[in-house]
Amino acid sequence: MSSPGELVKLYGTDELLEPQQAVSLGALSFLLGQDAIRCISWKGTELARAIAWPIRDRNWVTLQPRIIDHKLDVNETDMSYSLRFTVDEGALDCVLEVVATSAGVLRADLKMMAVEDFDTNRAGFTVLHPITGVAGTPLTVIHADGSVEKGQFPRLVSPAQPVMDIAQLRHGIDGKTVDISFDGEIFEMEDQRNWSDASYKTYCRPLVFPFTYRIETGASETQTITMTFSGGREGSGATAEGTELSLCVHGGAAPGIGLAVEQDWIGSPEAALLAAQCGFNHLVARIDPGSSPAYLQSVAELAAAQGVGLDIEIVLPDEADVTGALTLQAGRLAASGIKPSRIMALRQSYLASHQPSGPWPDGPVPSDVVKALRVAFPDTLVGGGMLTNFTELNRCRPNPEICDFISHGTTAIVHAGDDVSVCQTLEALPQIFESCQAICEGRPYRLGLVSIGMRSNPYGAAVAENPDQVRQTMSMHDPRQRGLFAAAWSVGVLQATNGHGVEALCLGAPCGPFGIAYERQPVPQPFFDSEDRAIVYPVFHVLKCAAAMAGRNSLAVSGLPVGVCGYGIRGATTDDLMIANVSPEPVSVALGREGDYLVLDSSTFDEATRSPNWLDSGCRQTGSQLRLAPYAVAFVRLFNGAE
Repeated sequence: MSSPGELVKLYGTDELLEPQQAVSLGALSFLLGQDAIRCISWKGTELARAIAWPIRDRNWVTLQPRIIDHKLDVNETDMSYSLRFTVDEGALDCVLEVVATSAGVLRADLKMMAVEDFDTNRAGFTVLHPITGVAGTPLTVIHADGSVEKGQFPRLVSPAQPVMDIAQLRHGIDGKTVDISFDGEIFEMEDQRNWSDASYKTYCRPLVFPFTYRIETGASETQTITMTFSGGREGSGATAEGTELSLCVHGGAAPGIGLAVEQDWIGSPEAALLAAQCGFNHLVARIDPGSSPAYLQSVAELAAAQGVGLDIEIVLPDEADVTGALTLQAGRLAASGIKPSRIMALRQSYLASHQPSGPWPDGPVPSDVVKALRVAFPDTLVGGGMLTNFTELNRCRPNPEICDFISHGTTAIVHAGDDVSVCQTLEALPQIFESCQAICEGRPYRLGLVSIGMRSNPYGAAVAENPDQVRQTMSMHDPRQRGLFAAAWSVGVLQATNGHGVEALCLGAPCGPFGIAYERQPVPQPFFDSEDRAIVYPVFHVLKCAAAMAGRNSLAVSGLPVGVCGYGIRGATTDDLMIANVSPEPVSVALGREGDYLVLDSSTFDEATRSPNWLDSGCRQTGSQLRLAPYAVAFVRLFNGAE
């Protein structure tokens, strides 16, 4: 039997990680990469999440740069960095110059020159502001005309741009302040938590301007970002190790775990049977006029075989009569033996994103579709919301009074595809859930597919192709779905649901781009493609454990090290937990008492992927201290002393 390499185990791909250069200049520190400057901190506190320079195409996909040259000079007090790169086979030539000093100044200049006509939706700097310690706090804005506006960062997720016409921003945390000036373009801010990014983003150019736009041959554009830091006392910052683990009953029930399916995601009967061994609690099936009778039949059979409820999502053609189209689909479902537990429907145009101010599609609006659903499916719970991201729901809010439940999905790679940004989405999810609960007004809150990869692209014509299986934005086939990374990230998603009334969610599909069981795909799958037996991905075991926890008393887990997530339930005599290291560095976790545990990591990857029963057959260890390798998940059982 072959064994995969370390990168494939962790990330599902052998793509090399982009190097990050840690730079420390007195009180100023940051991570320097070839796509962004990250974790920009002053006296131990992150005041800016990133300065990035993405170049996007007409579908909002971030183009992969080709690095021509780069040079770094750094000493104890000063740094200079130059980077030259091109995109789109050399159509746009870019030169970045960055300087920083220990006095607390960081300046970045970007010059872009079109070698040939270059069409883009966005080209230039974006500045990301953190959300932890920032959401709801004061913000000073200086506009292009010199006027000063006093405001604050939104606490709940804002559907529209909270700040427009930005020349300079000023904000702070614990007495430490950053002033940020923007030159060379018109900048505005959006609340990136809409897309599960853990940031507010200041970007160019304004969305009221037409796009796609063209930089003509020979034309050049230059932009400058200057950050000036001041104030505050030196802080210790986040520590790698935490205190002792602490558990308390949260009061809510652990959410149900579903699988999402659409045409070609169920896989062969053998693969579907393998995936079903995760014990999923419900099935969410998307159908449209092109859904085949064979697909509908397989949906009915899979749900019946598991004895679980079946939720249906219907996509309607824009040109169709809503009532007639829903009546037709009701007949098709009945003929296939499908009796939905819950149902949602949207016209196709509402799978695209629209600004809060419009323009909106002509014809029936989502509330009209909800009312028509009640006629076509009189005995079924009817949902409102969106079949895409929270962004679209926040901009087109359902009427809770006519809905039995509210739903939406999420994807982690709308704006950035790197590992750090994907992991940071776990910070934003609780704030999305809180904001959606305010919209739900007490209605049950059921998430659709929550995934790293992008199911559909509301912002362009299609998702990005990813034949080389690299980390990139807006692609459906993200390689990390196959690695330990997705297993650890999924534990983080589950932790984020705690206390936010999430009744159910889907963390994968039987097969396909979001699969939990292997089946050959149109993209290469290192190691998995060479196996001669049915196997599962690491995330399978997280779903299996979470499905067994559904409906039981959930636990709030605290005292964990930075970068570690915890999720679990309280049983009659034991606390059952999943503890995940969602970082590329090993970390120790103090359990506080003796327990037994099974660890999913690189050393157990082979046996875990080759056995759907690994949680029962794997070798458990005992102790009160965990040592978790990068992206490892520990399945822990602690006796709680209950009788």
